[in-house]
Amino acid sequence: MIVWQEKLQSPNNDVLIETYNLLTDGRGESNKMPTIAEFMSVYKEREQAFIRDQDIKISREFPSRKSDKEYNKQRVRELIDVLEGGEKVYTHLCDLPHEGVQNDIKFRMTRDAHGRDHCYYYNHPRNID
Repeated sequence: MIVWQEKLQSPNNDVLIETYNLLTDGRGESNKMPTIAEFMSVYKEREQAFIRDQDIKISREFPSRKSDKEYNKQRVRELIDVLEGGEKVYTHLCDLPHEGVQNDIKFRMTRDAHGRDHCYYYNHPRNID
């Protein structure tokens, strides 16, 4: 098993175990201990089947969808218009100043006329002389 693993460099553990079980259960091409070449042949077959099964599983979970190019163009245009139009963007923060304490540091959050949020720390260790 160690020789096979060294030969494969970085094998897929699931496929390696499946190949090992297949050969040790006597379901290989012969009942003798396989050579490295025979093992590599069986491993490559099992690896291709594993990859094929993974691709099928992924395609079932995430079916491919065609993108609606016109819809996407319209939505992007709307976003650009909002950004260029200067419309107010609403967030979950209140426009009024808010004071609080977090981790023993007192702070005050404010919003300026341009809609930018600022946070001022009162007793931050860097501010204490």
